[in-house]
Amino acid sequence: MAEQDQKREVILEAALKRFKRFGLAKTTMEEIARDLEISKGSLYYYFPDKDRIYVAVIERIVSQCFAEVSATLESAVSVKEVMEKYLSVKEQILLDYHFLFGIHEWVSDKPSSLMRQVGDLVHQSEIRFLSAWLRKGKDLGEVAAGHDPEKTADLLVHVLFGLWVIWCKWQAAGFELQDSDNIKEFMNRERAVLTIFFQGLR
Repeated sequence: MAEQDQKREVILEAALKRFKRFGLAKTTMEEIARDLEISKGSLYYYFPDKDRIYVAVIERIVSQCFAEVSATLESAVSVKEVMEKYLSVKEQILLDYHFLFGIHEWVSDKPSSLMRQVGDLVHQSEIRFLSAWLRKGKDLGEVAAGHDPEKTADLLVHVLFGLWVIWCKWQAAGFELQDSDNIKEFMNRERAVLTIFFQGLR
C-alpha cells in the first residue's frame, strides 16, 4: 500500500473512533487532527472537510462488507447460502456501526444531502452485489432466465430500503438500535422478504 493510502487509512480509523464515541455532529476536524497528533493542515491535505471523511469511512465499511459477501458467490451451491452470508455480514455491520447510518434523519423524513449521498452509495453497492447474486441464481437454475438482473436488483434494493426506513421509525418509538435482539428482529424481516422475493423469481 502506498504511503498516502496508509495515511488515509489511519485517518479513517481515527475518525471512526471519534464518530463512534461522539457522533458525527460533535466531531470536528481539529479533534481528529489532535487524536492523530498532526496539524489541521496535514488533515486537510487528505480530506477537504469532515463530511468527506465520513463518506470515506462509510465507503470503506460498505466495500469490505460486499467484498466478503461477494467471495461467497463463486463457490455457493444455492441462493439460500448466499442469502445467509449476506444477512450475517449485514447484521454484524449494523451491530458494529449503527451510529453511522443516520437513523434519526430517516425517521424525520428529512435526511440531509450528506445522508442521501451515503444512502446512494450503499444502494449502488447493493445493486451491484444483488445483480451478481441474481446471475448466480440463474446459473444455479433457481432464478428464471427472463428476469433482468440489474432491474430486479434495483427493485429489491428499494424494497429493502423501505423496510429499513420503517424499522428506523420503530426505533424512534422506543427500540434501542444497538440492541442485538432488535437487530436480529430486523434481519429476520429481511430474511423473510428475500425468501419471498427469490421464490417469486423461480
